[in-house]
Amino acid sequence: MNFCDANFDNPIIYIIGPTGIGKSSLALRLAKHLNTDIISADSYQVYKGMDIGTAKVSLDDRNEVPHHLIDTHLPSDPYTVIDFMRYCKKTLESGEQIIICGGNGLFLRSFIYNYQFPKAKSNPDIRNTLIHDYETGKKQSLWNQLNSVDPTSATTIHVNNKHQLIRALEIYLITNKAPSKIKQKQPKPRQDVTIIGLTNDRSVVTERIDKRVDTMIKQGLIEEVKHLLEQGYKPSLPALNCIGYKETISYLNGGISQAEMIDLIKVHTHQFSKRQMTLFKKIENVFWKITN
Repeated sequence: MNFCDANFDNPIIYIIGPTGIGKSSLALRLAKHLNTDIISADSYQVYKGMDIGTAKVSLDDRNEVPHHLIDTHLPSDPYTVIDFMRYCKKTLESGEQIIICGGNGLFLRSFIYNYQFPKAKSNPDIRNTLIHDYETGKKQSLWNQLNSVDPTSATTIHVNNKHQLIRALEIYLITNKAPSKIKQKQPKPRQDVTIIGLTNDRSVVTERIDKRVDTMIKQGLIEEVKHLLEQGYKPSLPALNCIGYKETISYLNGGISQAEMIDLIKVHTHQFSKRQMTLFKKIENVFWKITN
């Protein structure tokens, strides 16, 4: 679908696209033009002190255009798609137009199809056992287990997505039901949303990612991660398991060199970007725009 045909009169505009494609810049321009706020659909920008590695918009931009779900949690606080959905629902009750911007595929699908999530309370014993298995080299075994009991969920959860993988297995072990069978959604996407997708050739996206990672290093990503650890935040926290932070922690612990760290961040971001686009292409009614 052509970007020029997009309906900007809809109460909700949702901007998607791979990492580093320019989503935040477009959101800022549209927000100024439409005089509206922006909700971040990023699962890590909520964390205070995690600025460089999550590519948060500047304070100047946030002062000019109100942004929601940025710097709302400590890295030790849990933050899930359920929290995102709850906040969006509350914010949209005002009836005012809003822009949602971010590349989290689960957040996107959950919002567009109005997912209703299982109400299975966390079981500390089960969860701690799963976390221990994941962190002691058994993540592939855990994914295989999920795939055997719920292949539908397994196709949307990558083996490296620690939080979602553990939560899916926890739900299954608590309820003895496949999470995908419990989770309900609307059969058709909601009609009050205009979805804008930014894209470009893979080579262009790859180049942008590499430049972005180099910029993060120059801006002080290593120092940012070191400061978080000095504050007492444990490397095992879900917040610090995201791309950019986990590789830097490995470097700070002496596991890899700085050059290896930078290469790994780039490679992992390239892989994540490809997974993003695979999911985005399955979403209906997206108005695609090739970025400059």
